[in-house]
Amino acid sequence: MDIILSTGTIEKEYEVLDIVFAFDSHKEGFLSSASPDKAFDGVKKHLIDKCKAIGGDAVLNCQFEYRNALADGLISKKQVIEIFAYGTIVKFK
Repeated sequence: MDIILSTGTIEKEYEVLDIVFAFDSHKEGFLSSASPDKAFDGVKKHLIDKCKAIGGDAVLNCQFEYRNALADGLISKKQVIEIFAYGTIVKFK
């Protein structure tokens, strides 16, 4: 079964196992810009991995926040997209 990520709740009975927090980022490269999509995919993977690790079936009521930051580069500062996420891990009954 695939892990469900949802920004809301679902019409299914479940028990709450835990809450989860995850973070990911993507930094501007030499020939590429910082990618919000790559950071978002990374943070979703972290949520799913943490859910699987404790035997959950879904992460509900996920909230996502992001920020643009700067990191040191070889010559100048590089843009970094950071995404933070949290949600509730549940097990279906």
